[in-house]
Amino acid sequence: MSTFVLDQITKARAENVFVDSPVNLLGGILSLTYVQNRGGAFSILEGKRRFFITVSIILILFLCYMIFKSTNNLYRLSFSLIVGGAIGNLFDRIDKGYVVDFIDIKVIPVFNLADFFITCGVLLLIFLILIGVCKIGGD
Repeated sequence: MSTFVLDQITKARAENVFVDSPVNLLGGILSLTYVQNRGGAFSILEGKRRFFITVSIILILFLCYMIFKSTNNLYRLSFSLIVGGAIGNLFDRIDKGYVVDFIDIKVIPVFNLADFFITCGVLLLIFLILIGVCKIGGD
């Protein structure tokens, strides 16, 4: 739940501060720039709000089931990060009709903390699967 809260706090700050005046950091490599994303990752399927809401709800429910089913704490952490991020972006889609993005590293599309948490959770899950620590349904 703390991932959701942190995500929403930073998005609110972005809406209040960076809309009219982006902030350049690290010599312009990183900037904080307000963007309304009406699609998915990389703005794909722009305007398909109902699709993303439906898929997000199904994914969140499935991952919550997997969290409670698993006894492996690293496995649970990876899915918790994904769920927290997915809930943050789902909340935006339902509340605003778009996702607030604001972290702009020039070599990748603008993103937010929810996206960061989802990415970290997916990378952790992949790592666990590759090293054989993570087994679906148990230790």
